[in-house]
Amino acid sequence: MVKRKPKAVPGAARTRRGARAATAGKKAIATAQVAAATTITPLRRDGIASTREQVATLTDRQVNDLAQRSREAAIEKKAENVVLLDIRGRANFADYFVLATGRSAIQVRSIADGVVEASEAKFGAPVRTEGYNDANWILVDYGPVIVHVFTPAAREFYNLERLWAKPAPAHKRKQ
Repeated sequence: MVKRKPKAVPGAARTRRGARAATAGKKAIATAQVAAATTITPLRRDGIASTREQVATLTDRQVNDLAQRSREAAIEKKAENVVLLDIRGRANFADYFVLATGRSAIQVRSIADGVVEASEAKFGAPVRTEGYNDANWILVDYGPVIVHVFTPAAREFYNLERLWAKPAPAHKRKQ
């Protein structure tokens, strides 16, 4: 005759082993909460982590420096066709656009991360980032400076250079 273990009855008292495991689990959760409270957790903003506060009001010189630093950071990450557009006379929401192209989604994310890392120590974290998960077109918005990082197909499709470039001078028609 084979002895079988009786099945546990719902609502029955826990065994010592189960009680110890439950207590250990509570201690582990409490320890994790204490550790989380003492460590600095980065602020997640659509995929880009930052421990800095958002960018504050900048002077004209700081805005120009931020635009140049963003451009240089994109170039350091091997971005192609990096363009700095001055849109001060054509838009009231920003002063500069930085346009860059990455060869793949991974490189596009890397360029965006590099721009944030290069400028957050001096100026702060971006106000907003868009498109990080898709990585087809990532927008890093600092307020007066907006960095656009594209894949080649997205850059060709949206063609922001044509949209925001200075208009060509009008030619007079001969009469």
